[in-house]
Amino acid sequence: MSDEETLLGFGFPEERVKAALSATNNGGLDAALNWLEANPNDSGISENSSTNDDKTNTDIAPEEAVTEEAQSIVCNECAKLFKNEDHAQFHAVKSGHTDFAQSTQAIKPLTEEEKKQKLDELQIKLKEKRAKAEEEEKKRQRENEIIRRKAGKDQSENQERLKEQQMKRELAEQQRIKREDQEAARRIKLQIEQNRKDRAARIAQEKAERENAGSANIPSGDNTNLPSMINAGLPKVSTEGSTQARLQIRPMLQSASEPVKPLTHTFSADQTLKDVFKFVKEQIPHLGRHIKLSTTFPRKDFSTHHESKTLKELGLVPNAALILTE
Repeated sequence: MSDEETLLGFGFPEERVKAALSATNNGGLDAALNWLEANPNDSGISENSSTNDDKTNTDIAPEEAVTEEAQSIVCNECAKLFKNEDHAQFHAVKSGHTDFAQSTQAIKPLTEEEKKQKLDELQIKLKEKRAKAEEEEKKRQRENEIIRRKAGKDQSENQERLKEQQMKRELAEQQRIKREDQEAARRIKLQIEQNRKDRAARIAQEKAERENAGSANIPSGDNTNLPSMINAGLPKVSTEGSTQARLQIRPMLQSASEPVKPLTHTFSADQTLKDVFKFVKEQIPHLGRHIKLSTTFPRKDFSTHHESKTLKELGLVPNAALILTE
């Protein structure tokens, strides 16, 4: 409902309502009410219009004397009078009443006291309307605050959940690294133990070979000089007549997940180190391009630079223990 209809509904004359709205530049219901209260004697009708109205009234006076005209519209359902069709139509929409008729009864103008009472009632309704709007705004703000707090709580819970998941991933990674370290330590321990066994076996084999070689060089006919030969010590094994090289190769590979068993093979003394490398790569296919063989005592390293040399030239006959590394 517009401000004009509201003021007309409270019984203010249409001229004063229009004058109030015009004077306040349609500034709203409050401004119009303040103007009406401050200007109780302003009818909103100019002198010219008053003169014209008087002339009109004079002109139609005879006609009114002859025939009574409708002065208002009455609602037959509640007996309320309305000044014009617009007011009656507003009442119909608001109340649902449909039985209206024209009436010769004029709407009695409100007294100053009635006008003041209507104005007070209207101001009270306006205050109630403002209070209701403020309460609804407060309610809306409370609901928004609840939504904001819930969103903040959900965000905090999400951050905590992400933090917990990150901690779990870090813990799992630490456990994985620990397991890998333990596995590496186990492999190293096994390798050391295998090395110890291989070394003991090699020493025993070399000792046995020296003893066998020494026994073979002792003369069988005359034993009169045996004590002097024993005192002089056993002669070294000569490699001049050796035609074979028995090699024991012990892999020590960092890339291997488990220890690789030692390799034992007999080569011709005239074969080269390249043949040995070829044999090793055939037995251990996953080896890299760069491998190296070495002896522990005396310390000697054999790489691809020595491939063209024979095993006899490298001093690996009649037997030798080698370590394979990458």
